[in-house]
Amino acid sequence: MGIEERAGAWRLLGKELDNGWKIIEPIGWDPRTGDKTDHYNGTGGNFSVPYLVEKDGKRAFLKAIDLTNAMNSVDVMIELQNISAAHNFEMNLLNICKGASMNRVVVALEIGQLNVGPNIQDTAPYLIFELANGDVRKRVQKKSGSVRLAWWLRSLHHAAIGLSQLHTEKITHQDLKPSNLLSFGPENGFKLSDLGRATCENAPGPHDALHFSGDRGYAPPEILYGQISPEAFERRKSCDLYMLGSMIFFFASGFGCTPLLFNKLPLEQRPAPFGGWLGNYLTILPIIQHLFTNLLYEMSTDLPNGKIGDGLIKAASELCNPDPVVRGHPLEKGAGSNHLSLARYVSLFDYLAKLADIEARKSCSWSGYLRLMFVWNKSGFGSSVC
Repeated sequence: MGIEERAGAWRLLGKELDNGWKIIEPIGWDPRTGDKTDHYNGTGGNFSVPYLVEKDGKRAFLKAIDLTNAMNSVDVMIELQNISAAHNFEMNLLNICKGASMNRVVVALEIGQLNVGPNIQDTAPYLIFELANGDVRKRVQKKSGSVRLAWWLRSLHHAAIGLSQLHTEKITHQDLKPSNLLSFGPENGFKLSDLGRATCENAPGPHDALHFSGDRGYAPPEILYGQISPEAFERRKSCDLYMLGSMIFFFASGFGCTPLLFNKLPLEQRPAPFGGWLGNYLTILPIIQHLFTNLLYEMSTDLPNGKIGDGLIKAASELCNPDPVVRGHPLEKGAGSNHLSLARYVSLFDYLAKLADIEARKSCSWSGYLRLMFVWNKSGFGSSVC
């Protein structure tokens, strides 16, 4: 399908918005064909078209809502209503986040709509966001050694803050993964993105009827085995905690906790959607727990020895515990405590990030000293910046 046959979201290049932003470049797709050339996850979302926009020398990310599939569906009006409801819900959440001054959640700079023709499909609702350097999944590949560990731990710290900020406003993210955590550089750190799969206790949304609305490849095992708690908000917070802990596994191995667990299970013991287990989750839970313990041990060999490695293993064991009843920090299990509070993990990841930063600076100073000595020995002078 060519660009001219697609909805208005694909035909915004070169347009100038009423608010002064000019759409200057497609991000991750060919403007001639619409084919993907790369993937820049500026805010997340699969049903949108991304652009680079500019105003007064400042650049930002524009996410235009794509109506192409809706216009080609069997029931066009129903699909348009669904997209409109999802877009309006996301806008509502972004306004809540902005009003609550959430500094670890990506919020919209501008919200609007552009028409590039007379037909319904020529309408392009859009959101404009602060431009990120990229998502954590890709950016971490550019780091190495002790710098990589310090960088990653700071991203965990900021992710925990972002989730805590959302939970305070009765919002659950439901789709936390490395591609939905964006890096904004050393000054602004990291922010959670893509609230397209989120839920809110104070506002009805398109995913309220789902037990889990995010990427099922990152879902906690009890969800996939059909062990569903009737307390929806608690269940969703528990899922957010699990996905935060799963980020630790991703750092160590390149995979989240769920695929690592299921790869160790024979087919007949995997969840029914994967062609396996039809029994009660509590029956297979001891097997899952045993495999989880093995995973923690294997991961410990890929993490540094000492306080940082021990702290990460402990956090992963608590956040990703396959038993949702005991998931969370053990010191939050008492009467009157919020057993799904993230406050202690915010503090823990901050502490571990600072330790890793100290180690990175030591390593940087030592490598810089060696380079300086090399230059001095060859030329009699030199300087080094790590």
